[in-house]
Amino acid sequence: MQRNDSHFDICDGYTVSVGYVRAVLDFLQQQGVAPEVVCSEQRLRELTTLDTSARCEVREWEALMMASESALQDPLLSLTLSAQMKPRHAGLIGFLAMTSGSLRDVGSVVVRFHHLLNDIETVQTYQEGQQFVLEVRQMTTVKSNRLILLTLGSWVWYARWLTGRDDMRFNIDLMQPAPAVIDQHWSFFGGEIRFGQPRNALMGDGRYLTLAVTQQEPLVNRILQQQAVEQLDRLAERSGSFLNRLERLLKRQLDRGDVTLASLAAELNMSPRTLQNRLEASGMSFRFVVDRVRQSEAESYLRESRLPLIDIALALGFANQTSFQHAFKRWTGKSPGEFRRQS
Repeated sequence: MQRNDSHFDICDGYTVSVGYVRAVLDFLQQQGVAPEVVCSEQRLRELTTLDTSARCEVREWEALMMASESALQDPLLSLTLSAQMKPRHAGLIGFLAMTSGSLRDVGSVVVRFHHLLNDIETVQTYQEGQQFVLEVRQMTTVKSNRLILLTLGSWVWYARWLTGRDDMRFNIDLMQPAPAVIDQHWSFFGGEIRFGQPRNALMGDGRYLTLAVTQQEPLVNRILQQQAVEQLDRLAERSGSFLNRLERLLKRQLDRGDVTLASLAAELNMSPRTLQNRLEASGMSFRFVVDRVRQSEAESYLRESRLPLIDIALALGFANQTSFQHAFKRWTGKSPGEFRRQS
């Protein structure tokens, strides 16, 4: 496989699902290009034997994409590829989306389990007036415009396919500067494309969230949810990424009620200033990470237990139930009770 070490060394230690790699190879074959053009025969044999939960380094996927862009003469292969993604390429998260009840439920799946796809991005969903927003943040020093476009594009494709609504239109904000030429690739989204923005996000009509998923299977979805939780836990345990280590430590400290930057820094054997600098270099704040972990844990408790809200609040390190309810409403736009009833 072609690669440029001086460019991709920064990606060492960060991974994507093997499904991302297989999606590229599948598309090459569909276009009549032998995968051996961009990948060694030995590596191709290895990839065919990997389990669907296996990971590949981000730098391998980037190198594969660069070589494929050249072979196909398609500099925006990420967008082309996003409309070709199948549930099998996304593994468990793809099948979870396919069996969800509504597009709102799909959004919850994306937020909760996105790390099963790669460990350099996190996803947040929220309301802006009459629109919903799905924002993708690359939370490491590794930045990849290819991954951003593939993530946003594939979830646009999934939204249309899952609901049978090809007429859905989405506006897109991108941090990258505007290209010299805006070609037909960008029409895929159907709405306005804005470059040089402070975020990477897609925006759609808030009414889309109520659309039913045509192949919903509630019982299968509950089984897959548990499998996804277990897979995410295994991934976190063996991951060496800074964000995963940080989140694991936070989960253990939450119920003590004394989660601070200093206590977390001590667990990581670094000074508070060093931890603060590391967070800032990754585009994060300490409060953002704490809120992200609390939200994830809160949603798990509400889905999977009948614990009283006061017990959940204390387990997450809140002083009282009211503080928890206000925070949960800010994160999700729903009260904990509403979320539990709809889960």
